[in-house]
Amino acid sequence: MDDTEESVSPPQVAVSSIMLSAALMALASGLTFAYIPIKLASLDFQPWVAASMTPALALGGLAGCIAVGPLLRLSGHARVFMLLYAMIIISMVIIAAVPSVVAWLFARALYGFGVNGMFIVAQSWLHDVSTDHNRGKTITTFYVSYVVALGFGAFTIRFIEIDGNLIPLIATLFVAIAMVPVGLTRLKQPAPPERVTVALQRVWHISPVGLAGMFAVGGMTMTLQSFAPIYANAEGFSKADVGLLMLLMQLGLLVIQIPMGLLSDRIDRRRVLLAVSVIASMAAGFSIYADGSYTLLWMVLVFAVWNGATETIYSVSSALANDRADPKDYVLLSSTQMIAWSISGFVVPLIATVAIQYLPLSVFMWMLVSISLCFGVFVLVRMRMTDAVEPEDREIFQTATAQVVYPGEFVHPEPSMVDPAPKPAEFGHPETTMDDLAPEPAE
Repeated sequence: MDDTEESVSPPQVAVSSIMLSAALMALASGLTFAYIPIKLASLDFQPWVAASMTPALALGGLAGCIAVGPLLRLSGHARVFMLLYAMIIISMVIIAAVPSVVAWLFARALYGFGVNGMFIVAQSWLHDVSTDHNRGKTITTFYVSYVVALGFGAFTIRFIEIDGNLIPLIATLFVAIAMVPVGLTRLKQPAPPERVTVALQRVWHISPVGLAGMFAVGGMTMTLQSFAPIYANAEGFSKADVGLLMLLMQLGLLVIQIPMGLLSDRIDRRRVLLAVSVIASMAAGFSIYADGSYTLLWMVLVFAVWNGATETIYSVSSALANDRADPKDYVLLSSTQMIAWSISGFVVPLIATVAIQYLPLSVFMWMLVSISLCFGVFVLVRMRMTDAVEPEDREIFQTATAQVVYPGEFVHPEPSMVDPAPKPAEFGHPETTMDDLAPEPAE
């Protein structure tokens, strides 16, 4: 073939490179999430020390949400992707090399910056190269592969000794390998957004339940995901049991969220939100009742249901907000949801971390049951005040996870940045053609 002839990466192969990269990174993340509380407990640190890693991670993640836009404008998606992975690698090397809680707090903040930024870049890239016909399937596959890999990453801790620094080194290796598929991709880089627009009052008027859902679920998910392994370890379960718990919590997400999400396409989404709020509250209530007397089977079952119900609040709240928004409000809506999720993901775990220094570890369960009950009551009040969105005005439900930042306006570009005659089926995104996937000329 002539050297000057342009070649095109097959779209399915090129898109799969981003998914594979994120899945490899998720393996490293899951392994690290399981390792940190177990390692700190083995060094005789109190549970609140392991818990403090979560607000540090969330604070770094919030900074990543704000900084990724300027970084994309400066360097483009591919270079920023590599930069963010480099930050994640540095964070894991610090954990492997520096046995200091302060250093680990910094490392987790650095990781939060990197992983939130990576997820935003990956999703915006996938949205840009997908078509109206395959975008939903592409993003759903991305979420499912990420969540399953996260769970299996945690599960692998049963096969590795926690003595020494082998686990963070293995996690570092996974992230380094994850850089390869993106480094080889030939996908066209999308244009970066001009700014992040946040308007809480405007979004409140568009969808009070949607915004409240983001504020509720950010804190609930971050707290539940981080405190579950801490709690299991404190209850005397082995590291193999902790890994199994974290795996099945991720599978519980899929088992509950997918059918409930599809149901929300057929009935008032607020009914689904009310139902999953009740389920999450019941699971939390059972956890409080059974505190100290769990068998492994019951703990895994309850936490899997609890996590699945909580995660469903995220995806259905997002869909509900989109149902009620005009197309011109999509950018403002999604960016505000991104910041709401991030703020909640920092504040609630921080409060829980402070609380368990003075109260029993189970206090985090009381906090989460209170949040889910309050959200359920709010949904019920709104159902009595306003009518449901008509079925023909609803967006199609899409599987999502609340364990990573909502991508915001990075998947809803400004009107000036897209084709002036887009297809109406997908938030104003234009159809992607084979020509769009051709690599740009080298600089």
